[in-house]
Amino acid sequence: MIAVLLALLGTAMPASAGSHMPIEGIGSTCLETILRNCRVLTAGYVNADGGDRDGEPMLAWQTQTGFTPEDGVMGGFVLFEHASGKWTVMDAGFNGWRFSPPQLSETGLLHIAGYGGGTGAYNADRLYQWRDPGDAVAREGWRQIDMGTWLKTIGEKLPAGLEIWKGVQFEFQDPWSGMIARTGLWRSDDGNCCPTGGSAVIAFGIEDDRLVVSRVDYVVP
Repeated sequence: MIAVLLALLGTAMPASAGSHMPIEGIGSTCLETILRNCRVLTAGYVNADGGDRDGEPMLAWQTQTGFTPEDGVMGGFVLFEHASGKWTVMDAGFNGWRFSPPQLSETGLLHIAGYGGGTGAYNADRLYQWRDPGDAVAREGWRQIDMGTWLKTIGEKLPAGLEIWKGVQFEFQDPWSGMIARTGLWRSDDGNCCPTGGSAVIAFGIEDDRLVVSRVDYVVP
């Protein structure tokens, strides 16, 4: 069992650090960033809650904002993992306009919501699954889950003539609803702003470290 310990807010100037870095300034200094004029939007820690590592730090994060000469204003996140007394970069992303603080589910899913700029608000989310010791599939630790492959075949499961044109809203925190995404549905003659084809709730499972669609519930407009 793991739980979010705290969140910090702050602003910062850009900075760089090695892969085994001190992170005492995580709330005010952008770490491991590619963004210029970088500022920290949120930062915090995820600690172990129970077991041999009770109270020890496991993960830390920053969400950032800044710009790049190629893409203009952009957001980013950096996720750090603590092991053997050292902090190392577990993952980072700078392919979205904004990223939200990580959310950890009771089932060991760590989700960082992210979306791109523009009217499409396309997904830039990241998802990780914790594997316990003795797991037959992989060693203990965090595994990144592919969140995009399902889009290639989702059209086969939607009502005829309806499509997904924008990013979806993933939800992984509610143990009763499971892993789902919510989305509007567009007809071919719709405007980009205004889907008229109703909506869908897409339920997922995880197979081979990727999200797979298990069910689609269509809501008639």
